[in-house]
Amino acid sequence: MNVLQLGPEDWSTKYVIPEDIEWEYNAYPRPTEEGKPHRYTVVIITGANQLDDEDWAKLQWLSDPYTVLYVPEAKQQISVAGQTYLRLQLAKPIKEEPQKLIDGLPSKYYFGQSGMRVSPQNLMINDQYIQGMEFHDEGHLILNVDTAEQWRSLGNYRPSLFIDPNRVVKFWLEQQSTNNLHLRLRAFYSPLGGDGDPAKSFVLDMDSTQEQELPLSPVSVGRLTNIQLEARGQGVLVLGNLHLRWSRRGVGNYIVGGDRLVDPQTREEVGVYFNPGDLKPPLNVYFSGARELEGFEAYPLFRSVHAPSLLFTDPRLEVGQFYTGSSISELIKEKITKHLKKLGFTNDQLIINGISMGTYPALKYGAELGAHAIIVSKPITNLGYVALRGRLHRPDEFDTIFDIDSQLAKNLSIADLNMIDQTFWEDFTECDLTNTKLFIAYMKDDDYDNLAYHDLVNNRAVKKARQFIYKGFPGRHNDNPEVVSWFVSRLKELMQNDFGRKG
Repeated sequence: MNVLQLGPEDWSTKYVIPEDIEWEYNAYPRPTEEGKPHRYTVVIITGANQLDDEDWAKLQWLSDPYTVLYVPEAKQQISVAGQTYLRLQLAKPIKEEPQKLIDGLPSKYYFGQSGMRVSPQNLMINDQYIQGMEFHDEGHLILNVDTAEQWRSLGNYRPSLFIDPNRVVKFWLEQQSTNNLHLRLRAFYSPLGGDGDPAKSFVLDMDSTQEQELPLSPVSVGRLTNIQLEARGQGVLVLGNLHLRWSRRGVGNYIVGGDRLVDPQTREEVGVYFNPGDLKPPLNVYFSGARELEGFEAYPLFRSVHAPSLLFTDPRLEVGQFYTGSSISELIKEKITKHLKKLGFTNDQLIINGISMGTYPALKYGAELGAHAIIVSKPITNLGYVALRGRLHRPDEFDTIFDIDSQLAKNLSIADLNMIDQTFWEDFTECDLTNTKLFIAYMKDDDYDNLAYHDLVNNRAVKKARQFIYKGFPGRHNDNPEVVSWFVSRLKELMQNDFGRKG
């Protein structure tokens, strides 16, 4: 972890610096060196310094947004270019004592991201307080609960969950229940290869609207935690996935600055991250593809083009849910519209991008919002059709599509699955694409949705689009990485030709 401090007094001579922090006091700008640029994990500004305007401009791309911290009075002690740097990096004022701030840096601003789902199928049920149960799908278990107003165990999740070294973890439970039924988790912990103390546990409130952090300080070795689900009251519980994630102790979800959009009724969510870039058009929106481990995709790509961007990720079900659901859809579109307005951009300064699972929302919301351009690679639009062809074309490889479709239709009959796709295309066709450019890269032998490309080519709205460029690549869905390279090339080409940005 490289921490750059800019200011009149070296904090490393006054405070204790953790061993895993390389403290660099006024060590920027560095002498010109060949090779990879030297980047900073955190930048701390404590007062006046000698940086000129060019230095501040370059520093923006050597540090990430949300990782710049400053002493409040320092804002008036630096140049206008320095103040612009604070604004472009969405810098945060320091509100705690320096030693406490320094001690907390490794557990907040570490490199990487991680999160995992635990399906309700992994809950070992204690049926003593359960009067009935039914699986709606792999990700939703319906329980009829009666604990006689006492906190009782409904079961234990298996297997034990691993807590990584030097990490704090937090939990989020998807659940929907009647008002007089309350939930909590009881977390037991133990060292690797050892026994924990069953008398020692932590209780985490799952009625809270906030993720619940396990109050264990980070240590240099891994540990295990065993989770018990407890309830109090009577009613029907729809139990979804349990999520275990690395915590950043208040500075972001998954990555620093990351946020969540939560459906208050089901507690299902999507992750969202705003990168301010240089605050100049366009706004790039990117939807992550299917992910077993939770987190964002494509941050380096969209940071590299220097424009503002919104990244979305879908942690629902097994690998995501194609960003579907009426509440989630509205939250996503509201977030995009809000940032367009905040930036002072129009819809003609909006580019929406997606790969694989991310193509469904990119096409859907891009069309509905009248984006300047939609760029997708390996499109999947016919979610019902993907399920229908699974038996012969993808046996036992993508069964989660049935769970996804069960959120969109009451039944999974052939008629219901066909209706899912019919609804998508009816809505898409009603959109006005006359001011929208479409760039589509598809696989000629796609074993998920081999109709998406043909449906787009023949679509009435697409035929009226401002521009429609497509290219096919030989192979199945995941056979050829060139399809992604084409996607990246179109993005950079569009940034240069339409917005005057040189990549």
